[in-house]
Amino acid sequence: MDRRGFIGISGAALVGIGTQWAAAEPALAAATKGDQITSRTVDRMAERIESIRAMEQDTGGVDFLDSARADLRLITRMISNSRYTEDIGKRLYTLAAEVCCLLGWMSYDAGLHAAAQKNYTASLRAANTAGDDMLGAHTLCFMATQASNQREQRGAIGLMESATGVSARVPAAMKSSLAAHETTVLCKAGEHRKAAQALNRAFAALERSDNGDRPVYLRWFGESQLRSTEGRFLLATGQADRATDALEKSVAHAAPRDQAVRCGTLALAYQQAGDLDGALDATERAIKYISTGIHTQRGVERLQEVSKALASRRSEPRVKEARARIASLAAA
Repeated sequence: MDRRGFIGISGAALVGIGTQWAAAEPALAAATKGDQITSRTVDRMAERIESIRAMEQDTGGVDFLDSARADLRLITRMISNSRYTEDIGKRLYTLAAEVCCLLGWMSYDAGLHAAAQKNYTASLRAANTAGDDMLGAHTLCFMATQASNQREQRGAIGLMESATGVSARVPAAMKSSLAAHETTVLCKAGEHRKAAQALNRAFAALERSDNGDRPVYLRWFGESQLRSTEGRFLLATGQADRATDALEKSVAHAAPRDQAVRCGTLALAYQQAGDLDGALDATERAIKYISTGIHTQRGVERLQEVSKALASRRSEPRVKEARARIASLAAA
């Protein structure tokens, strides 16, 4: 079985993960032996995780999977073998949840879907132990997006319902993120009216947010991401001309890895709008990013969608060349 296309949890079991997370009670494991963990040690671990998060945004996460796994093993040993206060223990479990969520995201970006699910599920357990329901909801958003893109629409909607249960008690930036992910899931499920309402809520919440109201794992989220969500919504609802404008704004302010993926979506928007020059230009931008060091399986898969969309004009020299370059990237 192709591990890149396989999701190990589906259907009702996928919905159940979110339900169980929402209903569970936080519990902190007691330390039994080992050195005393100080706040300074936890701070340094947090810096390591943030460094990996920043690097994966620049070049894609596949190159940093081993580093993140090593950090998770270190945090796990601290939790299991060291002595610490209750507050330090909660911070350690929070860091474990963050790095598991990051591992899930990087695995998903690399097309390793079963590994992504495994890490997201571990993140939920750690977030629950830390009593951090906002971090748990953040993880559920990523799980829902993955499920939605793998045609597990029922599971995706169930996960988002669990995630949005915290919306009344989180800051505006997180409200916006929740609504943005809800837009994606509802749109994939064909619930376009509800998706439009969620998108409006996302923009409204973003206007009320500021940089001080978001945790470190949500610092990447802002107008660029929301414009990408808007563009994909407009594209799915037959508004390709408007989608190109939103996606161009998104690409202009995105991290390099996201630019590689979003240029592929932009190419699809231009193609649907009947602008072949625009489609080929966006395709060239995406190819350039990926061929010069951005590692993202999602980006390659998006370009394969572009190649398929351009098939009706495959006899034209520029289209033929672009499709050949996409095939070469996919085969690498």
